[in-house]
Amino acid sequence: MNGTEEFGHLFSDGDLTQMVERIDVNGDMCIDIDEFSELYQTIMDSKDEEENMKGAFNVFDRNGDGYISVDKLRSVLESMGLKQGKAMEDCKRMITKVDLDGDGRVNFMEFKQMMKGGGFSVMA
Repeated sequence: MNGTEEFGHLFSDGDLTQMVERIDVNGDMCIDIDEFSELYQTIMDSKDEEENMKGAFNVFDRNGDGYISVDKLRSVLESMGLKQGKAMEDCKRMITKVDLDGDGRVNFMEFKQMMKGGGFSVMA
């Protein structure tokens, strides 16, 4: 199951496609980190916050171990069309900025704090 299939549990394929088309500002058919942040904010604004945070966290926590690692983050963002290039470097930077306990991964509490503090845009 890829990241878009997991987001589909919250939204229909049509709704998700519309959001992505609206968010892909430069029209390159890829979502960069700024565009992804906008997409996430759209999701957060549309439904119950706690439930959506858990759903979004679960998209990244693909194996259900309760943590988002650099590899998990990279995999999901790439499956959503995040531009290649500095992807791994960007993912490491993103994890480092929100990893409050320094264990190299993000737990749900750290994820919630990050989202309440402005989401992925704080890491761009």
